[in-house]
Amino acid sequence: MIPRYYALACQTIVNPIRADVSGVEEGRAVIKENMDAALDLMKKGLGNGLGAVKLVTLPEMFLTLAPAAWQGRKSIDWLDVGCVEIPGPELEPLFQAARDFNVYIGANAYEYDPKWEKRYFNTSFLVNPKGEVILKYRRLHSLSTPSPHDFLDEYVAAEGWDALWPVADTEIGRIGMFPCMEITKPEVARMLAMKGAEVLLNPTSDSPDFPGWSACKQARALENNCYLISTNTGGWVSKRGFLESTNAGGTKIIDYYGNIINECVPSGESMKTRALIDIEQLRAHRHSNNSFNVIAQLRTELYTEYKKTVTPPNRFNNGMDDQSQLRGLYAEVMEKMTAEGLFPKPLHEGIAEKAKES
Repeated sequence: MIPRYYALACQTIVNPIRADVSGVEEGRAVIKENMDAALDLMKKGLGNGLGAVKLVTLPEMFLTLAPAAWQGRKSIDWLDVGCVEIPGPELEPLFQAARDFNVYIGANAYEYDPKWEKRYFNTSFLVNPKGEVILKYRRLHSLSTPSPHDFLDEYVAAEGWDALWPVADTEIGRIGMFPCMEITKPEVARMLAMKGAEVLLNPTSDSPDFPGWSACKQARALENNCYLISTNTGGWVSKRGFLESTNAGGTKIIDYYGNIINECVPSGESMKTRALIDIEQLRAHRHSNNSFNVIAQLRTELYTEYKKTVTPPNRFNNGMDDQSQLRGLYAEVMEKMTAEGLFPKPLHEGIAEKAKES
């Protein structure tokens, strides 16, 4: 039996690694600054005595933010400046915090793995109370960053198919992770649920004022009979010294009925989003005849048409030089869909051209 416990979602403010960073040393200093700030907030949250916290979560890219300004840049490589090994020395303070407070920590960072040259991953990872990394999920769907799907055959041969959809079986339940806009890809959460996940962690850096995006979070929890913890950034420090509120706030914890059971609506640092996680009650729900026991009603044989290839795998077996290559691939996908008669183009060419530009 798994005792009920509290989850704490820490909404942190991130100082981004900007395009004018002078080198690796300066980039590492930014990473350390963001790590220190996140751990300070976490320690405050754990120290206020509001419930027996066993799980702490942090936002997506909490050490760096995204490398948006690095598109096409060759002089200083994002691999060196903004990526860390997982596990690696830059993350040791996080591992030590897990040991000190006897908690699981779910986080996200840009990862460099020496096994995969010229590639980096948007990686969500889970640390156990011993300070060990027990789960790594490398983002599979993205408009701007590499994916294992881009060299799928080679990746699966080396890591195994299960590495694409990892679920950690822990003393606080079975946990899966995926970041940010993958919340809009129902298949991701469903795959993890079908691998046994009971708690889905969604480290993110998104826009909570986008209602469709927010609705996806509740939908993924309900349709997979899972708790979902979506931990957003609290904001980012702009070069002008202001706290930017874009992609900030809206951290929330959702139960397996899709109910928001706690959230932090505004931007800014927050350690207030915490909620009781009851795995035994979730398991009882999954074994009930409740009409909202969604997983039990799946008719997966009906979805065989879904197996058709949309975005082709193995397109970047030798690595990707620039984000624009991904956009070109997605344009190719839509041309293919049009040729198959599935997604007609708009009749007004001007509309199509504007859509491409945006």
